[in-house]
Amino acid sequence: MAHQSTALVSRATGAAAEVLTAPGARVLAATRELKNPVQAHAAPVPVDGVEAANRLLRQLGITTFTPTVGLSTDLTFPVAVGGAVAGPYTPGIGNLTIANVSVNAVRGGEILYGFLPVGVFADFGDKSGVHVAWFNATTWQGGLGAPLAGLTDTVIEAVSRRVQAAPIPHSMYNVTVSRLKRALRIVPSNGIRGGLVDTGEGVVFCAVYGTVKRGKTSYFFLPSIGVTRA
Repeated sequence: MAHQSTALVSRATGAAAEVLTAPGARVLAATRELKNPVQAHAAPVPVDGVEAANRLLRQLGITTFTPTVGLSTDLTFPVAVGGAVAGPYTPGIGNLTIANVSVNAVRGGEILYGFLPVGVFADFGDKSGVHVAWFNATTWQGGLGAPLAGLTDTVIEAVSRRVQAAPIPHSMYNVTVSRLKRALRIVPSNGIRGGLVDTGEGVVFCAVYGTVKRGKTSYFFLPSIGVTRA
C-alpha cells in the first residue's frame, strides 16, 4: 500500500507541477523568518504545495510522513501529508509550562497526529472523515480508526483541559489560551486535521488516512505512513 501510495503521488504531483509551486510557499517562507510564531500576523491561506505542507507541519513541530493522494470520481488527485509529534509538546509553542506545571497539549505517552490536504479544502464542517491506525511495537498494542478533528481545536481544547485541571491560578487560563491562539495563526485555511492518541511509550508505526470533502466531492486519501517514538 505504501508503494502504491508513493507511485500515485508521483504521478499526481507531476501532473500538477504548477499547483505545487504557487504563492502559498512564499507565505510560509515569510512566516518562517519570524523567530517566534506567536508574532505571526498574516492571514492563513491554503497550502498549495507538498514541500510547503511539509515545512508547515515541521514548523508546528510535527514530523512528516510519506505524502499520499486522494482518489475520487472527478478525475483529480489532490495530495496530502500526514505527520505526528510525541509529548510532552504543544504545537506552535513547544514546551508549555506554567508555574512549573506542564500543561502541554500532548502529554508523555501520547501522540498528536496531523493531516494536511494540499489545495483548497474548506476549513469548516465535519472533519471526522480522517482517521489514524497505529501499532506500538514496544508494547504490542494498537488501534484502528481513531478519528481526527480540526488541529487548532484539538490543541486548544487539550491545553484548556490541562490548565483547568492544574493547580495554578484560574486567572492564567485566558492568558495561556490567548497566547496559544496567536501561535496557531499560521495554521492554513484548508482544513488541517489533528487528533490525540494515547499510544503509550514506545516505537509506534502509524498510518493516517480517510475522507476529505471539497464542495460536493469526497476524496479518499490512501494512508500517509510513518514511525514515531512516543
